Amino acid sequence: MNVIMGEEFLLHAFKLKCEFQVMVNEIVTADIEAGVRKMIEFVLQQLKQRCPEFEVADIIPTGSFYEGTKVGAPDEFDFMLTLAKLSVPDKISLHPGCSVWYPHIKLQPEVDFPSQYKVNVRLDGEQSKDKDFLVNPRFVVLDFWKEIKKEMASLNNSSVKFILPHTKGSISFEPCESKKLEFFYIQKSTLPENTSIQSEVKIFPVESLKIGVDLMLAMDHPSLESVVELPGFPKRFKDLLFKHGCHVVPKSCHINHMARTKCWFVTFSCMERELISNMNEHHKKCYKILKSLISCDINMSRKCMNLSSYTLKTAFLFHVYGENGCLSSETLSGCVCDVLDYMSSNLYHTKMPCFFARDMNTWGNILETPWFQWKVSESSLDSGYAFAICWIKLMYAFLNHLKKIISEKKKNSEEDSKALLKRCDYFKAAVGNVMKYFVEQSLVFQIEENPGSLGGCTEEFFSNFIQYLRNTYNVDLFFLL
Repeated sequence: MNVIMGEEFLLHAFKLKCEFQVMVNEIVTADIEAGVRKMIEFVLQQLKQRCPEFEVADIIPTGSFYEGTKVGAPDEFDFMLTLAKLSVPDKISLHPGCSVWYPHIKLQPEVDFPSQYKVNVRLDGEQSKDKDFLVNPRFVVLDFWKEIKKEMASLNNSSVKFILPHTKGSISFEPCESKKLEFFYIQKSTLPENTSIQSEVKIFPVESLKIGVDLMLAMDHPSLESVVELPGFPKRFKDLLFKHGCHVVPKSCHINHMARTKCWFVTFSCMERELISNMNEHHKKCYKILKSLISCDINMSRKCMNLSSYTLKTAFLFHVYGENGCLSSETLSGCVCDVLDYMSSNLYHTKMPCFFARDMNTWGNILETPWFQWKVSESSLDSGYAFAICWIKLMYAFLNHLKKIISEKKKNSEEDSKALLKRCDYFKAAVGNVMKYFVEQSLVFQIEENPGSLGGCTEEFFSNFIQYLRNTYNVDLFFLL
């Protein structure tokens, strides 16, 4: 009987990368999560005293921990913070920006919000008619984190810490070096031994954790009825929209990434959280495995095109909740291959629709990729553009390579699985390093017009690109050819 190689590999990947990375029980996890919330509330309460414009009405959990798809220890949390002054009915109105999903925000005359965050103060040359509009979101975010860092510096100097009730562990503040809160957790109680875990599997108990917390400022969307009527919104999710609402957050549009745009961004994070958390355990398992194999998130200010965890989340939303839904959940390999096929198809056409905004591209209005003066003799294309197309094809080729191996019907050994796992890790590291280098050096290429597809990128052309990566960056990805 033929055995699907991928099924064994995926089970091996889950065991090694997802299931037994850490040994942590529910009490410890709940204690850490409650402690993190208490820390955030404390920081925000302190901030409110000095900067009332940053008073928070609601702390909304988002991200993989609350979706039930977190891989590893509870060391990362994500929250949206709704601004109290701007999340009251009739305080703001949205006006057309770069698209309906990137609106401009107009404050009503009675709204008490600092004038430095209004267009006529921060942006020279704007017309007086725009004086009540919020400025580019970047300025608001920069000031928010500037004030947060001041609070964190004060708290670090005072050695504030919280003792957790169940584990008697403690959480303390760490210096805030970037746009992220950092805490340090120390475990005081002893976890029970788990004798069922095989000794050859590398695991470790949670005795201490460095915890990162992402905070996203937000405003309640002022008109959910208008969202339902937008052509890109799937109307069958109307009830979910009215249950959770959607929010406007400080993410600039992707027209040119210049600081002078005053576009903000409409997000459906709460709706996404419910759909992902309500997936069955089979699909959550598939999701965790694929995230450990392909997601290459790099902490950067730009939206450089890559296989991010959000891209993967979008693919799973379509796989489970799309018009056709999942056709079969009998095997891990069946669902994983379906998701890989969907992602690679979208990469080929360089456009993936967002789940709740079907007329918006997950990768943005402008595709951004690493750029270099690559001299290509066999192509009439601009060198930067040629490199950009090959960069996208690199992701496409990797997904197809992975899908081909997973769908093969043959017996494989544990060593085969380990080798493939290393290959996935190598690809992620290679892509991450190249991406990080180009973004740090501001060598980013923007594809302003959708190229249509990757059809014009020949195998010979792509092979030369792979050779170039090896010669220039010591990145060997010839297994993709």
